[in-house]
Amino acid sequence: MRFPLNPAGGRLPGRVRSAWLAAFLALTVAIATALAGGAVTARAAVTVRAADELLSQGKPATASSVENVLTPASTAVDGNVATRWSSAFSDPQWLQVDLGASATISQVVLNWEAAYGRVFQIQTSTDGLTWTTVYLTVTGTGGVQTLPVTGTGRYVRMLGFARGTAYGYSLREFQVYGSGGGTTPPPGNGTIPDPTIASLEATAGPLATGTYTVPSPSGYKAGTITYPTASGSYPGIVLMPGYQGTQQNLSWLGPRLASWGFVVVNVDTNTLTDTPDQRGTEIRAAGTQLLNLSNATGNPISGKVNGTLGVSGHSMGGGGTMVALRDDSRFLAGAPLAPYHTSPNFAGVTKPTFFLTCASDVAAPGATYARPWYNSMAQAEKLYIEVPGDHLCPMTGYGNKAKQGKWLVSFFSRWLRNDTRFTPFLCGTQRDADRTNTSLVTQWTDTCPF
Repeated sequence: MRFPLNPAGGRLPGRVRSAWLAAFLALTVAIATALAGGAVTARAAVTVRAADELLSQGKPATASSVENVLTPASTAVDGNVATRWSSAFSDPQWLQVDLGASATISQVVLNWEAAYGRVFQIQTSTDGLTWTTVYLTVTGTGGVQTLPVTGTGRYVRMLGFARGTAYGYSLREFQVYGSGGGTTPPPGNGTIPDPTIASLEATAGPLATGTYTVPSPSGYKAGTITYPTASGSYPGIVLMPGYQGTQQNLSWLGPRLASWGFVVVNVDTNTLTDTPDQRGTEIRAAGTQLLNLSNATGNPISGKVNGTLGVSGHSMGGGGTMVALRDDSRFLAGAPLAPYHTSPNFAGVTKPTFFLTCASDVAAPGATYARPWYNSMAQAEKLYIEVPGDHLCPMTGYGNKAKQGKWLVSFFSRWLRNDTRFTPFLCGTQRDADRTNTSLVTQWTDTCPF
């Protein structure tokens, strides 16, 4: 749920927003009162039933915001009460977890830090877009709340409307219990060997790959999926071309990523002149179809996608990448390549983001587009690398693909698989040889240590 938007563009003024929130809270009280037979109280804590399985621990988690880089969404599902997720100091805010597959939900346990939610809902969703409320309260008291709920869905979230303190929402643990769900993605220590400079700069990684043409594209023109032929499930990635571009623009990147353990769909836009916002919508559609194909039978990627999504796009496709990261919680990390969009900032993007720009780019100079966006993203892990070349430098046949491939594989491995073996190539000893080579890199900025 979001605040309504001003028809003239942008969010409504603060006075109107406050009135809208007050009206919503009044409605929530009325609904909760009716559901509770006149008594609106937070439910008492109960003991977790032995038959319930903890489904959420270690699964991908996202949030509407984070207070700082030390309180990311992932720390609410890590099983460690010494860590916590904390949001910005405003309403509304949400935290959600992707269980990997549809599950029957029986309990949700909220282990609040001192900053708790007074008015909040627990919601479930099959697709991360349409939500069903399974619990609500307007008198939350914090502490450890064990909420017996009845619902089904792949995604579960806490949606907060009013904080109990002047600070944000802060959860030590967000635990979802029930049956079903998907398996926790492996950390990458099985079929993927320890990465080296040589292996990451090679034209292909350790896994054999296959290709599959999307049979009936929905929301975009065409798509080619490259996937690991080995058994197991992997994160999915959408690739989006730029203005007047086609799949050929990033045809080098799909097989490169797939050979390191990703299912990659490289798409064509509906028209060659689609705007960045239209491309953002097409990215979301392609992500949905990739998940649907994995959940279906009778195709070669059945069961191949573990539910985690990333995105990378060139030029206007890079602008579309930023739109998808901002607007769709299913996309957990993105890499805009020489990106273009008329928006002056993307402060709403809180996901890990890798900007790759080109030093001689006159179509989308990094100083005009990517750099201001990078600076506006106060709540995201981020990386900005500028390399020699013009606007085409990330495309097939241009630029240093050994280095670009190494960085992109390392970025998505770190943030979509949580595989910290790849961190040193972006944020450690292996990074420095690239960062200090002025013939290779003209600018390098990051938020290390991750």
